[in-house]
Amino acid sequence: MKSDNKANSAVADAIGLGAAKVDTAYAGIENTIDVVSEFRAKLVTAKESSIDKAKVQDELEQLKNQLLSTAASASFNGVNWLNTTAPENLAELSSLPDDVVTAFYRTPSGSVQVGKTEIDTADISVFNVGGGGSLQKDIRSLGDIGGFRNAILDTQSNYGRQGWAFTGPVTLDGTDTVSFDLAIDGGAATTITIDKSTVDTALGTTDGIIGDNRKYALVLTQALQDAGISSLAWIEWAVDPSTTPSTPVISIVSNEAAGSSESSIVVSNVQQSPSGNAGGLADPLRWDRPGDYAQAQFDFTGAFRIYRDVQFTFDLTLPNTDEQHFIVDRDLVDAVLGTTDGWINSADDLAKVLDAARNTAGGTLGSSGVKVSSDGGTVVLDIDSGLYPDKGWRSRFSIDNIDDNVHGPNFDILDVDITDPANDLDNYIDGLDMMLERVIKSGAILGATQNRLDMAANFNAKLMDSIDSGVSRLVDADMEEASAKLAATQTQQQLAVQALQIANTSAENIMQLFQ
Repeated sequence: MKSDNKANSAVADAIGLGAAKVDTAYAGIENTIDVVSEFRAKLVTAKESSIDKAKVQDELEQLKNQLLSTAASASFNGVNWLNTTAPENLAELSSLPDDVVTAFYRTPSGSVQVGKTEIDTADISVFNVGGGGSLQKDIRSLGDIGGFRNAILDTQSNYGRQGWAFTGPVTLDGTDTVSFDLAIDGGAATTITIDKSTVDTALGTTDGIIGDNRKYALVLTQALQDAGISSLAWIEWAVDPSTTPSTPVISIVSNEAAGSSESSIVVSNVQQSPSGNAGGLADPLRWDRPGDYAQAQFDFTGAFRIYRDVQFTFDLTLPNTDEQHFIVDRDLVDAVLGTTDGWINSADDLAKVLDAARNTAGGTLGSSGVKVSSDGGTVVLDIDSGLYPDKGWRSRFSIDNIDDNVHGPNFDILDVDITDPANDLDNYIDGLDMMLERVIKSGAILGATQNRLDMAANFNAKLMDSIDSGVSRLVDADMEEASAKLAATQTQQQLAVQALQIANTSAENIMQLFQ
């Protein structure tokens, strides 16, 4: 036990040594937080248009030197946790461990062990030789996620329609008529007939003249109403500015209310009696646009890598369904692509990964309603017509809230140069916010370790006192008990001596009787 207590005394020294290392690193982190905060303030100041950026850059250079000096000098007994020397980027390492002694104990089997607290210096490093420190670029950044992050993926197909150039005016007198067959959403055709009465009713006139495409739209609307199908389609009129002079146009548009999954307009058998082109309806179509299934696409912008503990997420909204949340992480990428490095190198790779993205219900994007494929360097997203058969305006989906869990800068603080117009000041400010957050996290880790070491030191001191007391009980005399025993023994000795003296005196008296 005395030997173990000597070991505990050595542990107390080791705890003190570890606490000194932690205290030194914590002091360096505190100073780093102050300097980075000042650095960020200078960047905000530089956004003012009247500020001389060259002078602000001079101040930034001095702050950079202070950061380097702080990191280099935060060393105790040859150990520096702020200025690490790992040749690899810290993001590529599982950890960069160091430890401090916190306890000594003997197990029930009699073996002796030394307790340690491990510290991952990769979470504390400010500058590392291979990169990845708190004030250095985070290589885990996904950038624009191969173009996915900035893609416009709120898509909807169009109502089915056919359109013509208006070539009027059209005049209908007496028994003159314009007629055509109209099929909506793939259904049976309905014959539409326009006569002078139709024109005058629609326009509130008495001359049967259709003077422009706006009036023709009113007349066609009246004709659909007379035929009992005004709920299935509507009429649009506009001007096509792509021609010189601008061309007045007119369209018949499906209302997608026929109960069919189709969305289309088919006009046929156009006739004007006694003669004419029916104001353009009998001429070749200007456009024929049947409603289709929703589709979106974006160009693949470049290879990127999903590092360990990195993921990106997005939300999908489909017709008449709740929003779904999807996740892509390193395990998914390697499983889908059959790799071990997390790299997504092409549009085809990204399409496969997105199609297999997992949602919180356990499904994948491809099985949830949107199929993803690639076409050369383009990623194509199509709504699954098997699950969502309605075409046209009813066919829609949106992908938004594209985000990742990497909140790191894309530059080193030592490379900040606000005098170069090519550098984005807002990007610098955002990056400094991320750096500051990482450094504050490092301070929290060190603060927690300080508390842990303080508790270990206090417990170790109490343990040593307890062992000293226990040993004393085993090997040292109880002075009160020993003193009482000694007094009793001395009294017994005195009584024995007195008894012997009495006995000796009696023997001498008997001897005198025989003289």
